[in-house]
Amino acid sequence: MLVKKYFKGKKTAASMLIQGFLVLLFVFAVVFFLWSLMNYNETMEQTKEQKAKIEQLSDEIEQMQYLVDAPLDDDYKMRIAREKLGMCFPDEIIFHTDIE
Repeated sequence: MLVKKYFKGKKTAASMLIQGFLVLLFVFAVVFFLWSLMNYNETMEQTKEQKAKIEQLSDEIEQMQYLVDAPLDDDYKMRIAREKLGMCFPDEIIFHTDIE
């Protein structure tokens, strides 16, 4: 009880300096935590985008590998003529749409 009475109402320069330091330390910790959280969220978003890009490129690689491994038969020649050269058979009906 005597200690409480002694320190009650007394503000020394050292105690105020320590309190100020603790307040600054707390503010720094909060700012650092928020900055780290924003960096973490940005990194996770970049990781998600890169994984989607990897998946897309993997699909393209599989399609190209299929084309490389495909035999050079008549079906292959017809598919290339349709896809690359825009050719079609004379008796075919072609429908054009604006949807991609």
